[in-house]
Amino acid sequence: MKNILITGAAGQIGTELTERLRNEYGNENVIAGINSKSSNKTKVASPSCRLDVTNRNTLEEIISQNDVDTIFHLASLLSAKAEEHPQRAWDVNVNGLINILEVSRQYNCAVFFPSSIGAFGAST
Repeated sequence: MKNILITGAAGQIGTELTERLRNEYGNENVIAGINSKSSNKTKVASPSCRLDVTNRNTLEEIISQNDVDTIFHLASLLSAKAEEHPQRAWDVNVNGLINILEVSRQYNCAVFFPSSIGAFGAST
């Protein structure tokens, strides 16, 4: 059975993906990674964890403790917030991705990082 971690699980795509994967793989096998600053925390049921993708140690602990073998990486700052806080955007969007890729290599996890409305526009 797969053990899946979803980063950015409280986001628009993350909430839908979490629900869909839990229906397919079982609630206990899909962990919703939620940043403590997220305004949508209440939309995601347990199991969930506080996760800041810029903190590699916490990321490693979550993957190791939960025997994660698959990561869906959705955590990011989109345009408006990124322009407001460019250094934080770099840290989350670039360094967070590097952390995900390095930890997935270290723990032999499959990793998926789909795009969003931010890349394709509102009319997509």
